[in-house]
Amino acid sequence: MYNTIIIGSGISGIFTLKHLLEEGENNIIVLDKNPEMFGVWNRNNTPSVFDDTYTVSSKLYMTISDFPLPKEMPEFPHHSLILNYYKEYAKHFNLIRYVQQNTSVNSIKKIDNLWRINTNRGTYECKNVVIATGTVNDCPNIPNDNFYKKFTGTMMHSNEFDTIKNVINKKILIVGGSDTAVDCALFLKDNNNITVSIKNGVWFQNRNLGAYEPADMLYNRSIDFLLKNIFQKKFMTKRIDPYKFNNVQFVWGEGGSGIDIWKPKCEYLNSYYVKSRDIIDQIAKGTIEPQNEIINIDKQNITFKSGKTESYDIILFCTGYKPLKCMNFLQHDIIDSIKYKHIFCINDPTVSFVGFIRPYLTSIPMISEMQSRWIAKYICGKCNLPSQQIMKKESIQDDKKQEKEFPCSYNRLKTIIDPYDYMNMVSYKIGADINILIEFIKDPDLVYSILFDSYNHHVYRLNDTTEKRNIAIENIKEISKLTISKKIKNVFYRSFMSYVYIIIFSIILIFLLYKLFITNKNDIKKLIKMFKKIKLMFK
Repeated sequence: MYNTIIIGSGISGIFTLKHLLEEGENNIIVLDKNPEMFGVWNRNNTPSVFDDTYTVSSKLYMTISDFPLPKEMPEFPHHSLILNYYKEYAKHFNLIRYVQQNTSVNSIKKIDNLWRINTNRGTYECKNVVIATGTVNDCPNIPNDNFYKKFTGTMMHSNEFDTIKNVINKKILIVGGSDTAVDCALFLKDNNNITVSIKNGVWFQNRNLGAYEPADMLYNRSIDFLLKNIFQKKFMTKRIDPYKFNNVQFVWGEGGSGIDIWKPKCEYLNSYYVKSRDIIDQIAKGTIEPQNEIINIDKQNITFKSGKTESYDIILFCTGYKPLKCMNFLQHDIIDSIKYKHIFCINDPTVSFVGFIRPYLTSIPMISEMQSRWIAKYICGKCNLPSQQIMKKESIQDDKKQEKEFPCSYNRLKTIIDPYDYMNMVSYKIGADINILIEFIKDPDLVYSILFDSYNHHVYRLNDTTEKRNIAIENIKEISKLTISKKIKNVFYRSFMSYVYIIIFSIILIFLLYKLFITNKNDIKKLIKMFKKIKLMFK
């Protein structure tokens, strides 16, 4: 019998394994149906990344907080580099011996306070179960609109991409507004006629501002504080921008694309982004056609809301996966249970989920590393959870907040979050939140970097008393040397000062108006009386 069984050997599962071991728990096993570790990052697994996949998050947010990426790593690494990095991580912390591949889980049931896990290789028992199978799995999300039943061509999901990547001279309709949809369109465009249909619009953002300046790093803790406590998030769209005109849409076009039928309905920081604008260049060249939602299909003829009708050979759905509904091995009460902070089942916290979350910026691995630290501490009895009643109340409040903050994405992505708020929340729960004043006394330069350089997750290692603190400090100071950090300081200063000038101007204007009133008080009174007389004349 094991104390903890982790299902899934992707990076979220491996993070959880590593942190459990660090907290003193070694009666663990990781089960995975795939032949090799690291989930979608390994091309030998199903599903997996494409041959030419590069990260859409910068290397800062792909970096494991206590195991830095090599400095020579490019800003947006190829998937093979990330896989090798993860392999080195597992080897460094001696994790591989706890992982058992080619093990499919058939069912999980709780009997006499123990979880019984039935697999193709026998039955296992444990006290705690961690589900780490990820948001990408073998259960594709296919739209259920009735008109798709009338399509007489070929329909497939992006998880079958390898079967069509070599087709030529086909008219292909790609359905979905995601990074995967963009990757598929760019790959297929040279030998085929490609149309991309996006139903509700989406924001497009460049991955980088310059060759060594990732766009997702143009944000810091000071800006985060101002946006959430003084200004509004739409302030970012209008003010905090790397370009001199201070307007994202002025430079990139409306919605980051300039394509009217792809115009998003929500503000810049209240939406999910496609983190590449390469497709916009191809649309400008005429190699890819943009379209909005489908309203009807007649055999191979597809009609769009724009009014245009075209014939297609293939529909390729890039519409994501069903991460929880696909888990046939889980009982419905677990699947349907409210997940406290997207992690713990409130009905039974001995079941937890890691990596089932979608930050609108940064990366899933960065978030799941933090989640796994919380899970490990809870399982090992080093932190507690609130009562079931409080967890339920907080979860309802969190859902309402997420729905309000991400109105265009929430219905499709129930787990979309603001990563900056979420990381701060988890750090508080596990005692990893830092005391800025104490850190300032120790090292003022470090605090300056924390507040004004690009947002980073290394901060949440500063409370460690081990070598991890020194690694975190080194990582934070390396970030301060980057060009993007200098740019973000300038952006913050410019944006902050623009409001200081407005306040000063307003004070001067109010003073001048007041002085004018005092100087001409009698004349103003006569003017008011005259207007009153005129008003009486018209009654």
